Formats: sequence, C-alpha cells, structure tokens
Amino acid sequence: MLSDRIVVQQLGFVVWVLLAWAAYSTLGLAEEVGQEDEYTQVINARSRAIVDQLGLSDEELADRISQAVAEQYRGLRDIHDSRDTEITELQKSVAVQEKQIEDLIEEVRRASMIEQFQLHRSFVAKLSAELGPEEVNGIKDGMTYGVLPRTYDQYLHTLPNLTEDQKRKIMALLIEAREYAMDAGSSDEKHGWFRKYKGKINNYLSSAGYKM
Repeated sequence: MLSDRIVVQQLGFVVWVLLAWAAYSTLGLAEEVGQEDEYTQVINARSRAIVDQLGLSDEELADRISQAVAEQYRGLRDIHDSRDTEITELQKSVAVQEKQIEDLIEEVRRASMIEQFQLHRSFVAKLSAELGPEEVNGIKDGMTYGVLPRTYDQYLHTLPNLTEDQKRKIMALLIEAREYAMDAGSSDEKHGWFRKYKGKINNYLSSAGYKM
C-alpha cells in the first residue's frame, strides 16, 4: 500500500510539472504575441505618419503606401534579427577557432547586406510605381528623420559661397547616406550613416579651401 501511495504521489508530481510547464509555455507564447502586436501597432503608426506628410488626396493610395512602409520596417527587422542571432551563436561557439569565427561572422554580415539591398531595391521600385520622385524622396526622408534636407540647408546657410558643382556634390553624398540609413535598424545607426558622410563632405570641402 505504501509503495502504491508513493507511485501515486510521484505521478501526481509529474502531472503537476507538466501542467506548470504547459502554463509557462502558454504564458511565454502570449507574451510573444503581445510584443508582436505592440510592434505592429508601432510600425503602422510610424508608417502612416510618414505617408501623411505627403498630403496624398487618394486615401486608398495612402493606405497602400503606408502598408508598404510597414512591411519594409518588418522585413528589415527580420533580416537584422536573423543576422544578430547567427552572430551570437557563432560568438558562443567553442568548437571553432577565433579566426574562423571572425570570417564566418563577416560572411553573415555580407549575406545580410545582400538581403538588405534586395529588399531596399524592391521597396523603392514599389514606391516608384505609385508615387512621383518628390513623393518617393518624402518617404525616404520620413524614414531617416529628415536629416538630409536639414543637413543640406545647414551647409548652404553656413557656406553661402558654395559653387553649383559643390552643392551637387554635397547633395549626392547626402543622398547616398540616406540610402544606407533607410536600412539601418536603429536611430543611432541611421544618424551614424549621416555622420560618416558628413565627414566625407567636410573632407571634400576642406580640400576645396573651406575651413571646416
């Protein structure tokens, strides 16, 4: 009888563990769903705010563009998360030599950049199919906090004697910075691309005789 009671107790404990684990797993899944819903709300609101700045009169067009921008944010997040997960796993590896890990991490980064480039190209093509050049630039500026026009205006204000060739060079470098910044995963990374290209602009202007 005692042994039967012990068996029953053991079975009861196993059942309790299984039920607790099931509850924990369900809770974790609910948290993930909640986080995803919150993320969706954030990118939808951000995308709509960017599109609203264009002042489109066609509401259906505005909805399509808002959805395209939101999908772009989600696609970039998925690429960045996948890249970061792979890099973290490689950094934890103890079975691979450090030099090999560095090479593998570099391969992961290159593959991620290729994915970003393909996604970027597809996104811009989708915008260009429905919007004019100025509106497409408006979306790009919205996704990069309007840094390009503000920075360009600062150069014009600070250096009123810039030649037309110099103005075109500055604008070209800022446009290049914006293309990279659009694909960055955080505000700091986006601003980082502009800082990098402002350095190039300042070097260019210094070589032209301006005191930067």
